[in-house]
Amino acid sequence: MRPPSDEERSHGAGRVESFVCCAGCGSAETRFPRYNDVAKLLQTRRGRCGEWANAFTAVCRALRLRARYVLDWSDHVWTEVWSPTLRRWVHCDSCEAAWDTPLLYEEGWGKKLAYVIAFSAEGGAIDVTPRYVLSWDEALTRRTLVREDWLQRAMAASAAQALSMRPPRLREAAALRQHVEQDELATLRARRSAPPPAAQLPGRQSGSVEWRAARGELGGSAAERQRRVAVRMAAALAEVLLSVQAASARR
Repeated sequence: MRPPSDEERSHGAGRVESFVCCAGCGSAETRFPRYNDVAKLLQTRRGRCGEWANAFTAVCRALRLRARYVLDWSDHVWTEVWSPTLRRWVHCDSCEAAWDTPLLYEEGWGKKLAYVIAFSAEGGAIDVTPRYVLSWDEALTRRTLVREDWLQRAMAASAAQALSMRPPRLREAAALRQHVEQDELATLRARRSAPPPAAQLPGRQSGSVEWRAARGELGGSAAERQRRVAVRMAAALAEVLLSVQAASARR
């Protein structure tokens, strides 16, 4: 890591990755500034998920879509876009060419997520983790950085502050979007078992195989994916049977 130069800092680079040849070939240092300035990114056309998400979110907003930046605390970023037709925020990962597959990271890549936070000027910071995890109860065992009640208060305060700063003519629609999303997230938190798989989701596609393997994001083998599917289907069936038995007992 290197400190950014004044020129790099002027385009939002808070840090710079430095690459040198370790074989003594005498090649010059290659600098990779992690720019946040979208105009600069459209010039350099270089980056990883952070740069992709910055540029894609800006393009969405330039097209007058409501879009926001989503950060997975275990090191990945993507975009969510509000769909007026679906009346919900839709997962969009431009780095992976993935749309509306929020379980991609756990079901496909094999990650175990803990904190996933969405950010926007209009909505503040929102904890959207329930949308991206297979089991909320299991995710809770990994959420140990802060107390849950503190985090929820902080998220609520951020959303309320963002709402208060909206122009009066836009405040009602923004409040409705917040209400709809909170209902959705509450339903996902109350889900007692992992959802049945909608499709076979792949491991990470972007980056070299060596880099993805080092991060553990290649995903499982076909056999392992089938085993996970079988386990989840069995759990879902058991839950249905228990519900039927409970209903019969009440009668």
